[in-house]
Amino acid sequence: MTLSSLKQLLYPSATLIFLLVLCYFFPATANSYIDKWSKFDESLGHGFLIFAIVIFEIFRLSRSFSYKKDKNRHYLLLVVILLSILIEVSLFLDILIFQQFGLYFLWLTIICYILGFNYVKHISFPLLFLLFAVPFWEFSNTFFVDLTTQAVTFFLGFSDLTVFIYNNYIETPFGVIVVAEGCSGIRYFEIGFALAVYAVHGENISWRLKLLVIITGIALGIITNWIRVLGLIYIGYWSEMKSPLMTEHDNYGFVLFFIVISGVILLLNYLTKRYSFEKASPKLTQFKVLSINKMMLIKMAVVITVLILMTLITAKKLSIALPVTIESPATNVLDSSKLLSSFGSFSETIESQDVANKKCHLITRTYNFVVPGDDVLPYKEVISSEYYSTIASTDKSIQINGEAIATKSLKLSARYKKDIAELYYWYQYADYKMTNKYIAKLFEISYLFDDKDKMSLKVIWCP
Repeated sequence: MTLSSLKQLLYPSATLIFLLVLCYFFPATANSYIDKWSKFDESLGHGFLIFAIVIFEIFRLSRSFSYKKDKNRHYLLLVVILLSILIEVSLFLDILIFQQFGLYFLWLTIICYILGFNYVKHISFPLLFLLFAVPFWEFSNTFFVDLTTQAVTFFLGFSDLTVFIYNNYIETPFGVIVVAEGCSGIRYFEIGFALAVYAVHGENISWRLKLLVIITGIALGIITNWIRVLGLIYIGYWSEMKSPLMTEHDNYGFVLFFIVISGVILLLNYLTKRYSFEKASPKLTQFKVLSINKMMLIKMAVVITVLILMTLITAKKLSIALPVTIESPATNVLDSSKLLSSFGSFSETIESQDVANKKCHLITRTYNFVVPGDDVLPYKEVISSEYYSTIASTDKSIQINGEAIATKSLKLSARYKKDIAELYYWYQYADYKMTNKYIAKLFEISYLFDDKDKMSLKVIWCP
């Protein structure tokens, strides 16, 4: 075996080994990726499929890599150290996006330092393609919620349905439909974008036509969600909100997405046959067309397989999901395990509390200190995401026993009922009250000197 052929196998293997080593040294950051990818009904549910394509492309492209000597790269050691520090600081401050980007760029830097810039340039497509699995896309979720609401409002203007629309609430005579975060369509946007980019990669057409295919994929992803929400409104209207699709509509959305996004494959197939670059001799032209068609078939197979897998996984998940019953907020019995995250070790008390002439519940969770620096409170997820989704979050001051307390106010939507609820919470350490989780996290330092005072989470729940 030649040195070149050996490197074609060793280089991609080493690339993945570097990633595994980083995951070992930064398990919390690595788990944050896996946690996001495992939630198939949220925006990053396609993460595992993106990662599988990245691995496939790294090994495929490495077969054609020819080793070239690189320049001295020892200065990258400083970048490795700085990125490692960034991840550690972000872990302490609980800034998740810095952790995830830090791990990604640290991986790229290590590949550059050990394997060289030439190799990174050669496999640049799968390395950049992995960005579709980094959760920074979630920051645009609010934009897509507003976009979907505006589009649905526009199209409902041409219908004869009796509806009242306020912000992202669509009120019908039979109930209220909320265009919440799960209905934003960001995942269809991401998947349509990613599949279009992967489909046009390596095709022998101009960059303008590639851009056309990518824009088409993005547009069809967004339009799919508009059609999905409009369809749910009509189904809810005609069934008087009794259709099962009003509670479980992910499977319906992906089947619809599979049908609509097929237009990208048809468009690319048309453009490849008509506008691909084949200007050489007849024999060479025939060879190029054969090669292009073969590659096109492979990509079509990959794209279609991905879409079918996503639909089957969603269907499987919905079929094994046990029926969940959520207690109505109007009941006197409060099940805090369904309302709040069960993260951490804590003791809990629930007592009655009057707030603005309302009978409310005050939930106090006092968290047990375990290890300095570890999360002792559910900073990342106060509310149980299994039962509720957060529609809006604002800062609000409330009066409790004549004392004004600054709180974080959350508007919640029950996942299995169309109930809208509101609660207030703050963190408390001794007599110090705060709503900023980063400030609260800094109080963990005090545990190093005196662990008698415990951090607590205070929640006001008004039925």
